[in-house]
Amino acid sequence: MALGPSSVLVPASLAMAGFAVGAIVGGGRLVRTYDWETEWRIAAPRAEVFRILTTPEEQYHWWPSMRVVRAAPLPGNPDGRIITYAVRQASSVARLAPPFRIRTITGESESERRIRTVVSGDLVGVLETLLADWPDDGGTRVVFHWYVRVRNPILNLFGFVAEPMFRASHDHVMREGEAGLQRYCAERLAAVKRER
Repeated sequence: MALGPSSVLVPASLAMAGFAVGAIVGGGRLVRTYDWETEWRIAAPRAEVFRILTTPEEQYHWWPSMRVVRAAPLPGNPDGRIITYAVRQASSVARLAPPFRIRTITGESESERRIRTVVSGDLVGVLETLLADWPDDGGTRVVFHWYVRVRNPILNLFGFVAEPMFRASHDHVMREGEAGLQRYCAERLAAVKRER
């Protein structure tokens, strides 16, 4: 007995649908973790850089890709903050994925030295920010250590083949932040000198 085209199409279609559902559900279990470190060199005193990094109300002046949607104090912690961001990715990624949202809770910091932030939303994990003096020029070295994973199972699964694109987007956003903070600090220092 010969098999007709429809007798092969139905099982093949069911198999493809099963594979797609399995990939989506299984994608949540195939966790792709990103462990990225970025270093900035900012020509400004560490106290000023720390103050700006911990003042989200000023962030729109210097880092447009990390748009602050909401900032609130952390209950029970006078130095803590809860901040929601809408993150605009690099254009190479933005064509495939819309801006994503993250919620950060900063409850632990050492003045002018360290900021520890828990990240949730479309990314889940920890951001450790370390600040130190550059010994040669009085500037500040800022090191961001992201240890996160993508929460969306589809994007998580996609990350196994698209990590170079995600990395390029991350690097783009971080370069924009470094250039913006450098410019913003220079403008603020110049304004202080003019006032003297």
